[in-house]
Amino acid sequence: MPINDLSDAEMIAESAAVAEAFTPEMYAYLLSLLPTPQAFAELSSRLEANYPAALKGDPEKVKAFEADRNAMNCDLSLIRGLAKVVAVKDATVPESLGLGRVPQKKAAAMAPLTNPQGFKVVFDRHGQLFASVTKVPGAKGYQIWLCEAEPGIEANWKLFSSGTRCRRMPIPGLIRRNLTMLKVRAMRGHVSGPWSNFISLDPI
Repeated sequence: MPINDLSDAEMIAESAAVAEAFTPEMYAYLLSLLPTPQAFAELSSRLEANYPAALKGDPEKVKAFEADRNAMNCDLSLIRGLAKVVAVKDATVPESLGLGRVPQKKAAAMAPLTNPQGFKVVFDRHGQLFASVTKVPGAKGYQIWLCEAEPGIEANWKLFSSGTRCRRMPIPGLIRRNLTMLKVRAMRGHVSGPWSNFISLDPI
């Protein structure tokens, strides 16, 4: 599934860590864990061919069949998982592999998002700036917008940061050369709620 539960800062940090670890060698190793088409076809044929003999109860035949069945369970789990992951980019892959379509989540009837209440900005003891609001029912995330000019002109506002938490939302790297205004809105996918009140921060 898409990673929507990370703040901007968390996503940048995690992507940097993965970029360092996701080397060509690691990529090759991950591919080596997947069954090849030839090996999978051979295992499938052997499983089908040995099934009648296993039904007769011969201990050796049963043991060999169970080993192949466990191997097939592992390979099918890998292929199912891979198909589900890549379906984020191409939803036809699971069906093309004979696994059927990935079930689509039904959009639940959701109440409209409301404007965040109790918007406040505080500094921690290290001087880091954080914003907090009361949780908005149905919200999946929050956006902090910034303005350094006339706040009544919508074009003067720009997205500054976003995340999934309503408490202690970090506001990193804010440069306050001018009077700075901040406001918040709740998000659910591409649906945005109404704005909070805005807060003014004096230049420093």
